[in-house]
Amino acid sequence: MIKVLLLLLNIIFYKMKKINYLNFIIIITIISVVFSSCSSMKVSKPAEEYNTPVYTPKPSVINLPLSVNIIDLQNKLNKQFTGLIYNDDSYDNNGGDNIMVKAWKKEDFKLNYSEDGLAYRIPLKLWIKAGWKVSKLGITLSDYREVNAEIALNFKTKFTINKDWSFTTVTSSDGFEWLSTPVMKIGPIDVPITFIANTILKANKDKLTKEIDNAVKQNFSLRKYVQDMWVTMQKPIKVSETYNMWLKLNPQQLSATPLVNQNGKLKISLGIKSVIETYMGDDPKQNINTTLPDFVQAKTFDNTFVINLMSEISYKSADSLAKQYLRGKTFTQGKRTVTVVDVKIYGNNDKMVIGTTLKGSINGTIYLTGTPVFDQATETVKIKDIDYDLETKNKLFSTADWLMHGTFVKMIEPSLSMPIGDKLEESRKMIQQQLTNNHITKNIILNGTLTNLNIENIFLTPNSIKVLVNLKGSLDVVFEPDK
Repeated sequence: MIKVLLLLLNIIFYKMKKINYLNFIIIITIISVVFSSCSSMKVSKPAEEYNTPVYTPKPSVINLPLSVNIIDLQNKLNKQFTGLIYNDDSYDNNGGDNIMVKAWKKEDFKLNYSEDGLAYRIPLKLWIKAGWKVSKLGITLSDYREVNAEIALNFKTKFTINKDWSFTTVTSSDGFEWLSTPVMKIGPIDVPITFIANTILKANKDKLTKEIDNAVKQNFSLRKYVQDMWVTMQKPIKVSETYNMWLKLNPQQLSATPLVNQNGKLKISLGIKSVIETYMGDDPKQNINTTLPDFVQAKTFDNTFVINLMSEISYKSADSLAKQYLRGKTFTQGKRTVTVVDVKIYGNNDKMVIGTTLKGSINGTIYLTGTPVFDQATETVKIKDIDYDLETKNKLFSTADWLMHGTFVKMIEPSLSMPIGDKLEESRKMIQQQLTNNHITKNIILNGTLTNLNIENIFLTPNSIKVLVNLKGSLDVVFEPDK
């Protein structure tokens, strides 16, 4: 076009003497039309700048049931208590009671869960030798008899969880019952031996209750289990080898429900308040916090949870997609025509900028801006409220107001749609696979179901459009202690 203008000017100056006034006016008019129909536009590029996103991922309270089979605990206790349980081989101890007693474990201890703790029944076989002895005037008279009997001692243990997640157990006597009711005959007198049972209980209570408390603590070390889980839950889980995707928990708080009996198991539910996020790339750094938070009592926990997933669309991908639909597309308004030759997309704080290079009736790059949003129906990131940026708008008003009509914007708008539904669905499937009967350690099993997918927010960063996605569902985490 410039060459045409130069050629016309050369003709004018070369032929100036031969051109009459009318021809001159015609040539000037042609030049004016050419200039007005094909103008060059130079617009300053809007600044490429980005806000620092305020990203506050939603936490979840993961319900982590911890259970110990009462039968398993019973078996461990029975292994620790075998053979001779009690041996009193002197008439002179216990205040000179003139009784010797030996007690053996008759059969396995039986454990049951009572309303506020564990109840024990300890059957014993007894050998008892008792009698009397009198010394007077240097003469000692005595008579002793032996008898075998069977008795069951009953105990109860109450549990208290301490601030540091250790257990305090308090075991107390809950009486006894004779399995056989012996009567000891000394001379002509039948002596009831209830007092012997009381003696046995009194002599053994402290020893047995202490042994039971120690055995329960050794076999149900709550702090150790909680500590192991607290550390294990912070280790990243690789969700996909192909995409190098990781699932990571960042636990913040820890609480627990009271200890209950459920289907023959001692069960306590831990509530781990944690942010659950996904990462793409190399193994995330394991900055594991080993310090357990203090114990906090809770009533119940909901097993719903949220996984925070960050999906992204690079500007390079957005450019490529826009060029695929827009480059070469022509817009006509009357006798004026422009063709899109290039598209460049980037961010300006919370706005997206669409630099559109045109050729035709206007030559140059114009800039439009809009707000990125997620369209749930089409599962795409779109740009809404598209309009010319201020400087472009001012230039168009003075040089090409015909392009200001909304038709041009409406032509561009459908092409600025970036589908992410397939990517989100693929991520959901990968995470779901890792939440199905996943033994993340020997003792911890994950089972979860993802139900809802929600778009929480969209951020513009220097390299990409980031979409914060919440995957909601239910999660069961089972901890199985070593047997």
